Amino acid sequence: MKTPPKPPRPTTAPKKATPPAKANSAVKVAPATPAKKKQNRSDDLRQLLTERKNPIVADGAMATSLYDKGFYINRSFEELSLTEPQAIKEVVAGFREAGSQIFHTNTFSATRAKLQQYGLQNDLPKILRRSAELALKAAGPDNFVLGLLGPIGVLVEPLGPTSLKEAETMFTEVVKNLDEAGVHGFAINAIHDFNELKCAIRAVKKISKKPLFVNIGLNESMKTSFGHTLEQLAELAEKENIDVIGVCGEIGPSPMLTAVENLRRLTDRPIMALPNAGLPRYINDQYIYLCNPDYIGKFAKRFVQAGALIVGGHSGVYSSHIKAIANAVRMTQHQHDATRTLPKSIQPIIDEEIEMAALEKRSKLGEALALGEKIISVELVSPSLTDFPKFETRCQELADGGVKFVNIPDGARAMARISSLQLAAHVARAYKLEPIPHLTCRDRNLIGLQSDILGAHVAGVRNLLLVTGDPPKLGNNPGATAVYDVDSIGLTHIVSRLNRGLDLGGASTKSATSFTIGVALNPTARNAKTEVSRFRYKIEAGCDFAITQPIYNLDTYKKFMAAVGPTKIPIIMGIWPLVSLRNAEFLKYEVPGVDVPDKIIQEMKKAGDSKEEALKRGIEIAIHTMREAKDLVAGFQVSAPFNRADIALQVIRAVFG
Repeated sequence: MKTPPKPPRPTTAPKKATPPAKANSAVKVAPATPAKKKQNRSDDLRQLLTERKNPIVADGAMATSLYDKGFYINRSFEELSLTEPQAIKEVVAGFREAGSQIFHTNTFSATRAKLQQYGLQNDLPKILRRSAELALKAAGPDNFVLGLLGPIGVLVEPLGPTSLKEAETMFTEVVKNLDEAGVHGFAINAIHDFNELKCAIRAVKKISKKPLFVNIGLNESMKTSFGHTLEQLAELAEKENIDVIGVCGEIGPSPMLTAVENLRRLTDRPIMALPNAGLPRYINDQYIYLCNPDYIGKFAKRFVQAGALIVGGHSGVYSSHIKAIANAVRMTQHQHDATRTLPKSIQPIIDEEIEMAALEKRSKLGEALALGEKIISVELVSPSLTDFPKFETRCQELADGGVKFVNIPDGARAMARISSLQLAAHVARAYKLEPIPHLTCRDRNLIGLQSDILGAHVAGVRNLLLVTGDPPKLGNNPGATAVYDVDSIGLTHIVSRLNRGLDLGGASTKSATSFTIGVALNPTARNAKTEVSRFRYKIEAGCDFAITQPIYNLDTYKKFMAAVGPTKIPIIMGIWPLVSLRNAEFLKYEVPGVDVPDKIIQEMKKAGDSKEEALKRGIEIAIHTMREAKDLVAGFQVSAPFNRADIALQVIRAVFG
């Protein structure tokens, strides 16, 4: 919908110049009129929140309203502030006519991370400022506009790779532009992770002294999806002196009433309630919210009676719903209780963790690590269905050869193979081997990861090696998409919490897993400083051991570990016996994170065309490396090149007999 062109500005004839006064003539000068003091709407908003004379109506869902106008979800709704400003003004005007007094800017997903998927990240400042301008103009001079901050679109530490400092910087850019555009206050809405929420709060406090509204996303369990509680929100409000707190979306009117009742007992600060219009249903290729305006209006009255000062809506809430809310709260004038005495300092209720099982009790690998035994494991790549019989033969070879542990990669090099977790459960049942399956973040979202982890535990798997995973473009399904809801650091954090009977955010699961947690380590990474930092994060997140990428240069390994410093985490060194020059060159140039020095390449060249000589040299290189590193590490993971278990066994026997 294009904005109609403005009519040409009417021209006026120039005024005639006033002739100058004659010298010494008496000129009457009107007394100066005192300049009218500019109204500070931020102060007016704070005063309104302080007085709490009557309930206040907020707006509804910008995105849902735009979707209803025919703008579909395959584009950025925030960009519409630039390309379809008339549509934005119409939505705001609709809420204003329905009775809203508080409005949000169209900036819920206006972050560089979220706009990047549309190639709009460089337009962020323009989008922020234009959205604020449109809202301020359409809301009118007697109402209030809040600069809206939503989740930045990436997970922050310890779950994700984005540091808290980086997250705060992202939020700061948003706040700065909205503040300079003249918003009257700020709203931080629907953030579930309190680590991220605190970054947003710090960004606002650093830039502005305007009123701050914080509304968390909440599930029907009365917790965020990260396990944070209303008690924690109340405590945070006291600590950060937040002006208004409440709940935004995820839940409909009925559970929202429960949330308001619970929150009112925890704080004396103004409460805001922004429910969804129930749960959406997918009908005729679109999402439909089924709560009608009368139903929401009825609950709006109950929200106010339960202690809410501000009532509006989130997803699925149109201007018709807001009109019903405005009519309902009009009947509750002076019913808002702003005088009740409630505690100023709220202690958070944190679910208690279960005592983690001792390392030696979790698995045979855990026991060997705890006792300081030298760990020897062989890596067998998960097979295709056709090669499964050969895989079983290799497992039997390893068991007969006295190997105790077998590593099973998860979709190595982004190739679709038999599930590492299910294969591990089979190996544990069928052979005298304890599997160490890899689990990658690439292929599953947070729900799938946690489901598979719990399923693996039920199936008897007790070891996990957590890896971020190679990008799909490396594999045989280049059109596949990568998930990466978390990286290996975040996944370590999740499994460690499950080992203590806690979910993603720290809420009790009533029972605990007992995994021995391993992580990958790349001492030959190009950016050693970053790898050192990530390894320390993994230790902090709760890993029990680390396995390195294949090592061919001990000097590089020693230098890296010196940079890491003292650590109680056992290091198992990766060893990959080379079988040919081509194999060496493949590892050097095509396998991410593996560093094969030029001297190794030259050594393999000496074998010429002889396969036997190349294999002999490759085995000698592996044996030499292991003997040199024997006293430096807790053990070795020997890869079976092309799943040739006999080569791995030959190397192990040469070193350990």
